Amino acid sequence: MSIPLISGLGFTEVSSAGNLNDKAGTAKSKLPIQFFRLSDNISGNLTLNNDSAHKKIILDTNGKTITNSSGVPLTTNSSTTLELKGSGNIQSTLKTSTAAVSSTSNTGTTVFSNTDSSTIVVSNIDTDTSVEKYIDNSGSFQYKGSTIDSNGTFSLGSGTPNASSIFDNGSGYFNNTDGTVFFIGDTSTSETTPFAFNYRLNPIFGANTVSQLRMDEAANIGIFQYPGLGFNGQVSGHNRYSSNPGFHQLNYSGTRRLWWRVVRDGNDRRFVFTNNLAISCVLSGADPYDGVTVSAGATNTITTTNSTDGSFNITITISGNNGSSQPFALVPPNDGTGSINTDAYTGTLSASAL
Repeated sequence: MSIPLISGLGFTEVSSAGNLNDKAGTAKSKLPIQFFRLSDNISGNLTLNNDSAHKKIILDTNGKTITNSSGVPLTTNSSTTLELKGSGNIQSTLKTSTAAVSSTSNTGTTVFSNTDSSTIVVSNIDTDTSVEKYIDNSGSFQYKGSTIDSNGTFSLGSGTPNASSIFDNGSGYFNNTDGTVFFIGDTSTSETTPFAFNYRLNPIFGANTVSQLRMDEAANIGIFQYPGLGFNGQVSGHNRYSSNPGFHQLNYSGTRRLWWRVVRDGNDRRFVFTNNLAISCVLSGADPYDGVTVSAGATNTITTTNSTDGSFNITITISGNNGSSQPFALVPPNDGTGSINTDAYTGTLSASAL
């Protein structure tokens, strides 16, 4: 395509990223009409500085593209509107933002870049996060961690994170990572609390051929001999089975209320992510989020149990197009103070997710 000779027109072919004023040169950049035409696909950013001598500015994509994988494709700071022409797409392909803190003692707020100040807030939770449940049963009772989770009634700590599955280690038996599990005694079914917390048996040990367990693995004490019983416990024996690791049986007669508790230290970390984007995003990295979708303007909270580790490595990812089939990006197509006109432009701009 030939360019007609017009008085006051500066014509510049553009084949690489950079500053358009510099590409035009000192003398040509002072002409009132600036015509820039792409002669190759551009990877990166094109910037246009303001110049009071400019009266009309045209950027013809000429079927070529401007793409920027790490930021904004155009930055026009000209007080004269930049007129776009041609069919070449002008798009940012920046769709992820990552924030990471390696310090395990971390608490506080971290802001993600290019996300309209979306944040992750890490805080410490110092509360009583013990969980207690009871089960009413007649006669001997066989149980494991999943039995307590599914059949037990909360008497303490129902709001503790993961309380509904805290006794189970994931395979049906007892969990020993989110706290210490205890059988803490038996009462009549009219009692709403166990009488004494010093009557306890930790069921977290492997199966063997021992049928009658002592109350404490560290001391050879029989179940009737355990000190400080403090109430009329009727459990006469506590067995475990070699064929089923972690599977236990309480032996007694009549109907009793059987009590269990998970004792935790109460030091947890809470991670609260706030999505300030105009669209939903996906959090990944498995530290502590993995494939979690958070809607625009929403928050998502994860509480790590029995942990004081506040470190994280989280990546925000966006996808999709707006109603005009423009692909979303974490930055706008132009981040300068100047404006662009697309009346004669047939390409596709990226759309800001901000």
